[in-house]
Amino acid sequence: MFFTIALMTALIVFGFTPEIEAQLPAITESESTPVAESSPQQTPTPEPTPIPVSEINALSEDTKARIEVIKKSVRGVSSLEEIRSSLKSLNKDLDTRTVETRALLAARPSLETLKKVEQDWQFAAKQIPSWKTELEVTIAGYVSNLKELENLGQVWNLTLKSLNSGRTSSGDEEIVQDTERDVVNGVPEEILVTARSTISLVRTTEKSVREQKSDVLLLQSQVIKTDNRAEEVLKSIGEVRDEALSRLFERDSQPIWSSAPSGDSVGAVFAKAGNSYRSQLTAIGQYLSGKRDSIVFHVLIFLGFAGFLFWARSRLHPLVESDPELKPAFAVFNLPIASALILAIMLSGQFYPQAPRMLIAILGAAALIPGVLYLRRILEKPVFPILNVLLVLYLVDLLRQITESQPLLARLIFTAEMIGAVAFLFWFLWQRPSSGKSDVEYQSIFKVIRKITPFAIGLLGIALVTGVFGFVNLSRTIGNSVLSSAYSALLIYATIQILKSLTVFALRIRPLSELGMVNNYRSLIKNKVFTFLKWIGIISWILFTLNLFSIRQDLFSFVGEWLSTPVAVGSLSFSASDILVFGFTIWLSFAISRLIRFVLNEDVYPRVELGSGLSYAISTILHYVLLLVGLLLAIAAIGVDLTKFTILAGAFGVGLGFGMQAIVNNFVSGLILLFERPVKVDDFVQVGTHQGELTRIGLRASVLRTLDGSEVILPNGQLISEEVTNWTFSDRERRLEINVGVAYGTDPREVMAILEKVGVENEDTLADPPPRVIFVGFGDSSLDFQLRAWTDNADQWAVVRSDLTLAIHDGLEEAGIEIPFPQRDLHFKSIDEKTLKAVKPEK
Repeated sequence: MFFTIALMTALIVFGFTPEIEAQLPAITESESTPVAESSPQQTPTPEPTPIPVSEINALSEDTKARIEVIKKSVRGVSSLEEIRSSLKSLNKDLDTRTVETRALLAARPSLETLKKVEQDWQFAAKQIPSWKTELEVTIAGYVSNLKELENLGQVWNLTLKSLNSGRTSSGDEEIVQDTERDVVNGVPEEILVTARSTISLVRTTEKSVREQKSDVLLLQSQVIKTDNRAEEVLKSIGEVRDEALSRLFERDSQPIWSSAPSGDSVGAVFAKAGNSYRSQLTAIGQYLSGKRDSIVFHVLIFLGFAGFLFWARSRLHPLVESDPELKPAFAVFNLPIASALILAIMLSGQFYPQAPRMLIAILGAAALIPGVLYLRRILEKPVFPILNVLLVLYLVDLLRQITESQPLLARLIFTAEMIGAVAFLFWFLWQRPSSGKSDVEYQSIFKVIRKITPFAIGLLGIALVTGVFGFVNLSRTIGNSVLSSAYSALLIYATIQILKSLTVFALRIRPLSELGMVNNYRSLIKNKVFTFLKWIGIISWILFTLNLFSIRQDLFSFVGEWLSTPVAVGSLSFSASDILVFGFTIWLSFAISRLIRFVLNEDVYPRVELGSGLSYAISTILHYVLLLVGLLLAIAAIGVDLTKFTILAGAFGVGLGFGMQAIVNNFVSGLILLFERPVKVDDFVQVGTHQGELTRIGLRASVLRTLDGSEVILPNGQLISEEVTNWTFSDRERRLEINVGVAYGTDPREVMAILEKVGVENEDTLADPPPRVIFVGFGDSSLDFQLRAWTDNADQWAVVRSDLTLAIHDGLEEAGIEIPFPQRDLHFKSIDEKTLKAVKPEK
């Protein structure tokens, strides 16, 4: 019940707050009614009344204190100046960007250029949403303060008016003339001065707050104007991008054999390329000049990675020598600089957003080279040519980027790239995998590469042909996307392999190695982490590749629209996204519950002394609580009104009470079993004719595993309402009783000594209490004894009893003591002749 109330409260708070805040910007100074009063459920504000004379001084001090609080809250909005200053700089930057972008869009740029410009605009305007939110909250505070000041002003105005008329609303007795101080209309002058000064303070503060609110409203309008401006440009970029996509299949240049050279000499060509290179370096310098803190932090991260890998290499080397299976994973520590460089550069996007293309290319080379070196250590030789060719192609891409000022030269370099890439892929496809012993990982990688090679050949071939025939935009879009996708796949794979290696060794050393779940399930945990990393890598590569082909945004928009399309079934309306969210929330609640119970069972319960069965009760209750919370969150996530759900649940509960009494009884009994614990999991119990170990307590039924191996499903109500014998309720000890009879004439003391010796010598019997032998009495044909012994092996009591019985037999036989069997003498008073002949043997 507590979780339900808390969840409903949170949903109400977070569900309605955005709607209220969304209305705040529409409030103007002319509004006298607060936002909260628009709700029909609110109690109307009572009419203000004058303050009694006796309370004026005290309430005046309270009013002044409240006004000071309002002033501090208004002065405390220091971020407004930061927003105003940042907005001014942003508008100046957008002025320049707008002119450049308009000119660029008019020149029909390539998709790659459009994507870069769009990302620049998105980055430039990324602070605007947070500004809008902060201003909305600030304006809401001003509205609340102004309403409070208006109410205070009305109260004090009524009070002053009442004082001037000589009456108060409380019916105070008339104040007589005081000889020591002035009295006006029966009211002391000091009271009038206090009221007037308070009114003046309220009016002054209200005027100040109203002026500041006007400034914030003006700032908000400027922010909204800037936001609309950025959205308009982004919309224009999107339109041009859509147009460029539609023009991909139009020829935009002459065929390569018809393209006329520029007429420049070789020296002039190299000079222009050098100028382009220097201008790009200048752009990098200007960009990095404002990123000094990021550079320092990035370098520190690299040094931290490298230092850790050097330190770990010396610590883990003995571990590798003792376990050769760890040797492949140790490659990350043999190349600490390369591994640290890969990890650090993969994080560079967080430090250098919207970096110049040349800087991105340089960082890519700085990661690709060590990535190739690292992969050559962990993969087999047949894969080396792919790594080498990718590195060469990337360096050629750098050269082509430098020569972008020479369109024909850049086009020739691109054509040579495509020819070389297609030729190499044909050669690679012709090769056969090594027939020798190969690593499973290598075989998997080799198969994947060979499967995607035909697709790569097809795409690169299209890029080559279209580029030659003048479809340069289409050619570069396809070719650059395929190559960049290959580069990213190499870096992502290298990063995942480094993280896998770190995971392997992290599970071998402290502190993780001290965890019980790691010691018992190291392989399972390792495989789960590997699977998680693999899917992270695959999803990252897919998203990056879709973005390279300029289809990620359109694909996401299409899928989002399809998932959010409502489907009506009668009065019920839902969408595919609702079903996915509901299913994912339920699955996540099961996964979290399973993980928490796994950690509890492996590392918490063994370290905490809990009573028998208490750990199972805690885990089971926690499991069902998490599932209940997950169900409520899933219902709330799909937008179901919990009020209606509560009514439905109540009606359903009434139906349960009448039609499913047995199930409800068993459900409640299951809760009683978990909380009261009259029987616990692993207890040895007897219910009716069934005897065995209780293996599970569910919410409806429990499972009893009998001695013959069968499993009996017992309704929980039976364990509560019927008589249950629990052999292990307080402990695991059980008394064994073995009856023994010996022939008359045997020394009873000798028999008792033999039986006691058998009980003491058995390893499964307890020394305290010690085995006891009882002389039961005189039987019909034997002297009867009973061996009583205790064992703490309650699960195997039948085996212990059998061992004791066998030892007793051997002990008596060794002592020559006879174990008699019952004998009867029959005396016939009469017998007929026929029967006598039948039983009497013939002579």
